[in-house]
Amino acid sequence: MQEEGLRRQIMGVISHVLTDEGTDLDVRMALLRHLGENPGSPERALLAHLRDSRRPSAGPDQGSAVAGPV
Repeated sequence: MQEEGLRRQIMGVISHVLTDEGTDLDVRMALLRHLGENPGSPERALLAHLRDSRRPSAGPDQGSAVAGPV
């Protein structure tokens, strides 16, 4: 039961990132790539996306995929 609630929240976050006009196109494309690499597992896709977005090689506009500047 809790897993369903968590999955629903994760899907809400993913949906927000993909549909928010303020989200950079590169961020959207990266998240879509992770979703494609993790079919049927949105939680893994989001985790991979967040890990990638926090790597030092991420550019200044890619520091956070969900929130504003850190």
